[in-house]
Amino acid sequence: MKDNPSDKIIKIRKFWNERADSFGEKWNATLGEKYLRLLEINTIIKLLKIFTPQTVLDVGCGNGYSTKKYALSFPNVKFIGVDFSDKMIQKANEKKISNCKFFIADVTEPESIPDHDFDIILTQRCIQNLENYESQYLAIKHLIKKKKTDGLLLLMECSKDGVEQLNRIRKKFLKAPKENIEPWHNNFLRDQLLIKDFNANIIYFSSTYMFLTKVIHPKLDKYAYALPNIGKFGYDRLYIIK
Repeated sequence: MKDNPSDKIIKIRKFWNERADSFGEKWNATLGEKYLRLLEINTIIKLLKIFTPQTVLDVGCGNGYSTKKYALSFPNVKFIGVDFSDKMIQKANEKKISNCKFFIADVTEPESIPDHDFDIILTQRCIQNLENYESQYLAIKHLIKKKKTDGLLLLMECSKDGVEQLNRIRKKFLKAPKENIEPWHNNFLRDQLLIKDFNANIIYFSSTYMFLTKVIHPKLDKYAYALPNIGKFGYDRLYIIK
């Protein structure tokens, strides 16, 4: 982190280090919702098939669980995963994959990120760990400078607008608002800020899953995950920035 990280940032890093100690290399080290985790990973894999990159930077890779899934799916692509949690990176490095490497780095400190022009830079719930939009904006600007001119940022992050939308729909179904969707260590993004500042294109990949599991019933998760995505719903969204 920066020379004088805030108390909250110190607390957030401690939180992720403790998660690394508790979960090791397991899939649920960074998200405890199994089928949403699978949906995220499969969505990224589909996009990698479309964009056919040669180099990919996974920022906020955690214990490397999803990064390794991508690396195994695309053995001819070079993957680099970075995270500011030293213990997460330690777990990621316990099992090696030839086309995948992991390093400690901080998205707010561009000099700590490997110096390479990447075809694709992706995040999965990383930028939302930053304290405010000012720091999120600067982090995204740093990442833009790390990609190739014709490269892409794929920011899979959670949306405040999506949470508000979800609770409006729940109200129509005579259900109470879902509380604590945005955890203490997160600052979900605002869609319009990313559109205004970065001309982001939003992909609503979790619409079907979110509607069925967050509005109808959570036990529909394994069915919702397998169904086609329909509509513009869900707080887990993908922001594509050129």
